[in-house]
Amino acid sequence: MKNKKVDSADSSFILPPSSFVSVPWTSRDVWLGVASFGAWFVLVLLFRLVIDYFSLNVDLGLLVTLGELLLLVPLWWLTMRKYGASWGSLGLRGFKVAMVGLGCGLMLLSFAFNFAYSLFLALFNLTMQIDLTSIFADLSSPWLFFIGGALVAPVVEELFFRGFIFAGFRQKYSWQKAAALSSALFALLHLTPTAFIPIFILGYIFAALYHFSGSIWPGILMHALSNSLALGAAYLLANAEKFGIPLG
Repeated sequence: MKNKKVDSADSSFILPPSSFVSVPWTSRDVWLGVASFGAWFVLVLLFRLVIDYFSLNVDLGLLVTLGELLLLVPLWWLTMRKYGASWGSLGLRGFKVAMVGLGCGLMLLSFAFNFAYSLFLALFNLTMQIDLTSIFADLSSPWLFFIGGALVAPVVEELFFRGFIFAGFRQKYSWQKAAALSSALFALLHLTPTAFIPIFILGYIFAALYHFSGSIWPGILMHALSNSLALGAAYLLANAEKFGIPLG
């Protein structure tokens, strides 16, 4: 089904024309996917509560990686199994290198906003995200956590939230509304109320990159960059003494 709406932003002199490709699944399939996401969300929380209650020794990196990969099940069921969709239909297509430059520019703007936003939160003794430093301090080996957070999560989340949810909503709504809906769900995933706005902005950037490039790869690369920087900084802070980094 082809979207007949014409988005005014597509003719902007700032951004290139839309390279969005229609997909076979519908907004109804997307809402089923959202329901599956809700069930996945509850399952992950319950599993974490069981681990904490019985003091089970489960590697956090393994938990993150398996939890992310579990999101591929409803994705596969509602696209590939139901419609015979390909990975290309989910956005794993080629793209122009210039889109990476656009992504980097938008990411710099988001980083500037995050810095200002974190200063604002500090006025109320709040932080923008959970303390990853303490998590790294408790890990016996950080590598699986790095793999799950910096590699697996960007790929799976971009496939699910942009390749599936955004693309499905884009069949019915304008790309801006579809981006807002998918970004809100993406922000909710992270379970950090104070980080909702920054993560929403990131999700919107990733959706825009998909819309204008026709590929989720630029979003995956930017997502991986963002996660790698956050995890890398937290790891260095957690091991400041080991690396000889002065903290004050």
